[in-house]
Amino acid sequence: MIKRVYGAHPLMILNLMKPFLFVLVLPVIKGVVQYLVTKKISGVLTLEIIIASALLLFSYLSFRAFKVSVDNERIIIAKGLIIRRESVILREKLSSVTAARTPADLIFGSVTYKINTEAGAAGKTDFSFKLRKSDADELFLLLYGGENRVSVRFPAIKTAVFAAAASSAITGLIVGVPIINNLGRILGVALSRMVFDEINRASARFNAYFPPAVNVITLVLIAGYGASFFITFVKMLAFRLRVGKLKIEVEYGVLMRRHTVFKKSAVNDICIEQTPLMRLFKMFSMRAAVGGYGDKRGEKAIIVPAARRDRIKNQFRAYFPFLYPQGTPLKAERSRKNIIRFLWPARTYAAADIAATALLAAVFPSVSRFLVILGLAVMALTVYYGNICYRNYKFGKLCLGEQIFASGSVGLTVREMYCEKERIGEIKIIQTPADRAYNTCKAEIVIRSESADKVRVRNLDFDAVISAVQDCFNIYE
Repeated sequence: MIKRVYGAHPLMILNLMKPFLFVLVLPVIKGVVQYLVTKKISGVLTLEIIIASALLLFSYLSFRAFKVSVDNERIIIAKGLIIRRESVILREKLSSVTAARTPADLIFGSVTYKINTEAGAAGKTDFSFKLRKSDADELFLLLYGGENRVSVRFPAIKTAVFAAAASSAITGLIVGVPIINNLGRILGVALSRMVFDEINRASARFNAYFPPAVNVITLVLIAGYGASFFITFVKMLAFRLRVGKLKIEVEYGVLMRRHTVFKKSAVNDICIEQTPLMRLFKMFSMRAAVGGYGDKRGEKAIIVPAARRDRIKNQFRAYFPFLYPQGTPLKAERSRKNIIRFLWPARTYAAADIAATALLAAVFPSVSRFLVILGLAVMALTVYYGNICYRNYKFGKLCLGEQIFASGSVGLTVREMYCEKERIGEIKIIQTPADRAYNTCKAEIVIRSESADKVRVRNLDFDAVISAVQDCFNIYE
């Protein structure tokens, strides 16, 4: 039995001290700088230096005590100085392994290694540590080597399409505002005030066309979206996919290179999705929900960032043939009456938007121009939602068997979901008063996983759905 033992990279000492950096280490650095300037040292600084030194010593000893052992059957992660812990993981139980390199890792020759199983806490990596580059490469080969994989590269333009579709103005603001505020504090200037003044000056140029509030909100959202797009694009650049018979390997990133391998057997479901922006480019993306995958709750592995529907369907058949559904799918009846039923929600929202805009503009005439613009924005979303409803009428379907397939939408996102029968967590059969009148229903498929992916297929024949569910899961009265 081949057994390898690896120790941690010294850079892991900083990882162990990270929770205390802002509380103790940074004040110590600030105090040392003040001492060099004023030639005075305070008692508080002396105490902080003693505590920081003790933490450094403890982190160093913890780093020395850390060991990773691997043999043909299991991987053992030993850590802890005062309380020693050993985690034994069967190699067949690993769901994903990730090797990431930050700029600091590139400089110091280290790799941030992450190991996940399906038994770990949701939204958190099970084990994260740093190894030397040579050790990380050898461990990666031991765990997931020995299988030939077909390599597929994706051009930067498709990465840009994915970044544009995956970016969000809110995400950009959440990430960007703290950075601006913290950088302003470090530099001693009010950066946030300067940025806001620039936005105000830029919005003044459009005051003849739109109200100031609309200009400011629009520019803030555009700035947030731009920041989010840039971060996502740089993160996903140089995307490469390697596909084998049993495993999938994904590699991407420039400043931070991320290299992940997971077993196809650990895949809970595959989603082929089209967001509103991807709909503009007539592109889809393919993602896999893998048990225990990633650092965030519900994080998915990106298999194909962007591709045309026919190409992405061919890739799905090639990569995951065991998920391709068999049998005749259930569809909504194709009739003029059903088109009206599918479009009814969008038409109702449009009428409510017109009525609300007219009423509010009459009650608050001083801001009527702003309310009209807001109403037009809501109307644009409603028209797009109507387009999604019409697509659900044409392409919505449900196939139940050993492999489950559901095509529908979630909010404003078009989604086709594939999974094995055992991965289903719940099938909801919903009937509104209109459904009961027409003997139809809405079937919602929910996956048993961290991501809890779901798809709702509308206006299916109620008796046919009940019969299909009973046959699929062997439920008989």
